[in-house]
Amino acid sequence: MTIAVHPSVDTDWTQWHSRYSTRLHSAHRETVPLARHILGESPEQVPGIPGTWWVVNGRVFIAAKPGDRLDHDGARIAGIEILDPVDGAPGLILRHDDHALEVLRQGERTMIHVHAPLV
Repeated sequence: MTIAVHPSVDTDWTQWHSRYSTRLHSAHRETVPLARHILGESPEQVPGIPGTWWVVNGRVFIAAKPGDRLDHDGARIAGIEILDPVDGAPGLILRHDDHALEVLRQGERTMIHVHAPLV
């Protein structure tokens, strides 16, 4: 049996992993996965995460107030925010204080991975 080596796959994966890791790091600290929550179709409050979350047709709806301190793309969420995570793609990153919230799809499941900084 011959095993073919594909340097481009290794390079592509290394570049993707580097971009992914950079998205989850703050300017001063690295983050580690802390928790995972699978979202459903009914609006729910997820323990430890501000706002109300639900999924409709693969799209994530978040209802939050400015006092919830939940940011997406550098802007504070005030009202309803709709996210469109792509199955198998890197997650969409939100911030809550010093935590990174990664919203992602894996098949039919949509979830939040909570990343907290190392101390």
